[in-house]
Amino acid sequence: MMFRVREVRTVSHSILRKFSSLIVAGVLTLALIAPQVDAAEFWLRADTTTLTMPDGAVISMWGYAEDADQNLATHDGTVTVPGPSIVVAPGDTTVTINLLNNLPVPSSLMIAGQPSDGSVPTFVDGRVLSMTDEAAGNGGIVTYTWSNLRPGTYLYSSGTDPAVQVQMGLYGSVKADVVDGPLCSPEPGGGTCYRDIVYDEDLTLLFSEIDPAVHQAVATDNYGPSKAMTSTIEYQPKYFLINGVARSAGDAPIEIGTGGDRLLIRFLNAGLRTVVPVVQGFYVNIVAEDGFPTRYPQEQYSVFLPAGKTHDAIFSLQCEDLPEPILSHGKFAIYDRMGRLNNAGAPGEGGMMVEFNLVDLDGESIADICDNCTGVANANQLDTDGDLFGNVCDADFNNDLFVDFADVAPMIRGFIWQDPNADLNADGVVNFGDIQVFVDSYDKPPGPSALN
Repeated sequence: MMFRVREVRTVSHSILRKFSSLIVAGVLTLALIAPQVDAAEFWLRADTTTLTMPDGAVISMWGYAEDADQNLATHDGTVTVPGPSIVVAPGDTTVTINLLNNLPVPSSLMIAGQPSDGSVPTFVDGRVLSMTDEAAGNGGIVTYTWSNLRPGTYLYSSGTDPAVQVQMGLYGSVKADVVDGPLCSPEPGGGTCYRDIVYDEDLTLLFSEIDPAVHQAVATDNYGPSKAMTSTIEYQPKYFLINGVARSAGDAPIEIGTGGDRLLIRFLNAGLRTVVPVVQGFYVNIVAEDGFPTRYPQEQYSVFLPAGKTHDAIFSLQCEDLPEPILSHGKFAIYDRMGRLNNAGAPGEGGMMVEFNLVDLDGESIADICDNCTGVANANQLDTDGDLFGNVCDADFNNDLFVDFADVAPMIRGFIWQDPNADLNADGVVNFGDIQVFVDSYDKPPGPSALN
């Protein structure tokens, strides 16, 4: 059974009208001053590493490390697969990446959908070996610049022999948000990845796979013309990963739901095989494809993700949208419906699946997005006055959204007459324990409650 998520929330036309006069004034101001270009700069090192699979197999990998001191002469930062996420601050229009290549072969870097300034393909005997300028092996350095950056979610990866070098682990995600009216980046108040599409928190899911035979051949210099493996035509992946991890039974779930009810999921595929992620039991609204916003959100229960593809989807986390058993235990999963749910063909749970827990900060087994008192455990959710604030955090008897002197008399009457509304610790009686809760709540608003 499928449950539909709520309609994607957009910035209203009234807000846009309010800002129209400001836009006109801004244009006149800009005409009188020199243009300002905001830029972001990153330093990456391509190097070797290993990944250990759930069955104990150690796979030779290539990956990227972010250079913390912004000095490529020193090799700091840990090599990871995927590489570090490139997060472009809202308003930045130019991105520069300095690449140090410590691999034994030439390599390069590209952002699919973002042509870099001045970079040209590398040709040998009429064949394209690299989509962009190459950094020589064993220490070559190249600087790439992307001007007029288009906002969205993108895959960055090696542009040299991608079928091999991306398979080896040279890939990562780029997140570029826009400033849109009063909203920007995933901070309190919401974010806008694409114009008019707002979200409260975001989640990146980067899919990939590993063929151990390819990795072994590359690591032992047995890949290439006249060598043991000459191409990836016989490519046979055995391990299937999300964010560089092949799932195994017992893996801890990811907690989500801390920032609100609109989750932006960024789907990226760095593998050579098509994957079809499913959010079990829900529809999602596709809002962008390869960085291009869709004209209208496309409601789907799965996401078609060929090699190199990116999709962005809004997933509603409102309590009334949660079906059972998610409502009871707060868990659900995203997985590849193509069935890549094992590790090297071994029986048991694994592969391209990740579980999620809806956050329950007070530990009473009720997700925060469904909790009428998110700060104090109240498993019975007692709310005798029906204002959607649980009794344990609702000493506001006159419902003016503040606990003050006006609530003292109702508290006294409740104490004397055993009014259920004054049962502030939900133990079935009104006594001095409730007086203590009232004192602790004094001079504060009721709540917080996710339902009010």
